Amino acid sequence: MTNQVPLTAPDAFPAVAADGPAAVDGSMKRRRTAMLLMLAFIYSLNYLDRQIVIILQEPIKADFRLADWELGLLTGGAFGLFYTAMGIPIAHVIDRGVNRVRLIALFTASWSVMTALCGLTRSFTQFFGARMGVGLAEAGFAPAAHSLISDLYPPRERPAAAGLFAIGVPVGVMAGLSIGGVVAQATDWRTALLLAGLPGIVMAIIFPLVAREPARGGTEETHHDRREDQPPANFLQGLRILGRRRAFVHVIAGSAAIAFAQTGISAWMPSFLIRNHGMNLAQVGLSLGLLSGLCGALGTWAGGWQGTRLSRSGLHMALWLPIAGVLLCGPLYIVALLMGSGQSALLMLIPAIILGALWTAPSIALTQSLAPVAMRARASAVYIVAANLIGVSMGPLMTGLLSDWFAQLRGDNAAMGLRDAMMSITVLFPLGAWHWALAARLLRREAAAAGTGA
Repeated sequence: MTNQVPLTAPDAFPAVAADGPAAVDGSMKRRRTAMLLMLAFIYSLNYLDRQIVIILQEPIKADFRLADWELGLLTGGAFGLFYTAMGIPIAHVIDRGVNRVRLIALFTASWSVMTALCGLTRSFTQFFGARMGVGLAEAGFAPAAHSLISDLYPPRERPAAAGLFAIGVPVGVMAGLSIGGVVAQATDWRTALLLAGLPGIVMAIIFPLVAREPARGGTEETHHDRREDQPPANFLQGLRILGRRRAFVHVIAGSAAIAFAQTGISAWMPSFLIRNHGMNLAQVGLSLGLLSGLCGALGTWAGGWQGTRLSRSGLHMALWLPIAGVLLCGPLYIVALLMGSGQSALLMLIPAIILGALWTAPSIALTQSLAPVAMRARASAVYIVAANLIGVSMGPLMTGLLSDWFAQLRGDNAAMGLRDAMMSITVLFPLGAWHWALAARLLRREAAAAGTGA
């Protein structure tokens, strides 16, 4: 498949001068903005295709006669296992100099086809296999996109650029939940999955016609920023280089803990509203989809905007807003789960989702700024692998296991068991905040030792 698409090509953007970043004229600014917007849209399709299963899980459970732990495996584990396993090896290839634009087009077409194939499955095993295919195809997109964005925007502009890119996540979740719920209510879950795969195939054709591959490292502001420009000799050496950066490790650990809690809650929220408050698929899809999309986009944008402002006083400052956000959103999720009606639960989710989205852009930007130029795709992959191995793979699965266990304690009350399980995993929010606080302290010490505001 890869032989049909050449993955190396001359760079369209000029290479960096010896004493600073390449000048960015008006036409280049317009092109990089267009590329960023298209990447954000493709990211929304990425999340639409992975998240649409969440709104469809109750009819899928009924058709395949699944327990909650099996449903959690389909929504999280099947996707997350291959997404996790392939992320770092694919990123290693990306860092070796392949054309990231064409690679993104290839990945987009592949995961879109696999999403459509999910709608044609006739058993748990077939669905599991198709979801693994989605995870495999999506594994390389974010590392390639993060690396590309870092070569389009200099360090101080990256939190804002990362924030705009990351808005694709809540937009994709909104589209997956709302459109998926309405289509499934009107037809069935299979039709919803077949239709979900179409937009990505179109974007896979358009993106390489518009986007161009930039020079690697061309946006770095100083020679120090361009440290270790040559890729490490091997895969393990690259991981050791990243592991020696303690602040990087704590950013990754904190992000993984938060991803576990947020994914476990969000993956089961539609089922919670259906089981506990009697809402149907269309109601849950539209209300939760719009809420997740709009509030998530607002929180993501605010995190990127404020992260850019705060990072002017030092990279460590960009972490304090996410720390405050996750410490507040955990209790708000608990209150939402204890509300007596679906409407009141949805209202309480508004501040929880906004505050819980503040961390996305600053954490992405920090992983890129802390990594050598030649290792940005791998840094992104390590971040994504940790978040997905612990978050996407384990969050829904462990919540499902806890749900089955609590349901037995409640006398086979599936609704109350699920609520108890979702509340129990909020303990991970303060754990993630603790890791980020350690990272901020390390970065502040490094900046003080270097006599800079880094």
